[in-house]
Amino acid sequence: MERVPRSINERRVFVDTSAFLAVVASDDDFHRQALSIIGHCARERYSLITTRFVIVETYGGLIRTVGTREARAFLRTGLEEIAVEPVNDADLKRAEMILFQYEDKDYSYCDAISFAVMERLHLRLAFAFDGHFRQHGYSTPLVRQDWP
Repeated sequence: MERVPRSINERRVFVDTSAFLAVVASDDDFHRQALSIIGHCARERYSLITTRFVIVETYGGLIRTVGTREARAFLRTGLEEIAVEPVNDADLKRAEMILFQYEDKDYSYCDAISFAVMERLHLRLAFAFDGHFRQHGYSTPLVRQDWP
């Protein structure tokens, strides 16, 4: 039996660089799973959210992994169904607090910004194959088989 989200917050998913890379790069270990998740989110009308910081990081990652043409195609058409949440000064300050609070973690600055935005928006689901999201307490596809 499929689990039904109880609230609108459970239908909002933050999309990380690792998910974008997995969707675009056919040789990524998580490619098939990522495509399946994208299809599920579209069918079930989940709202996908990211930030410009993630987009910048993704573009650089795509240039390294699949090339400039595919990276530009991602910018041109890969974000059509994704809401880009603005990052504010409070998010940046919270991100720095996270980086200094969790000195035992090797979170990137982009990860910490993502966490700050997710906190502000009360998001619990992260479409991410980056273990840092799980370390920080978010539900990711690698945690639950029935995700999202």
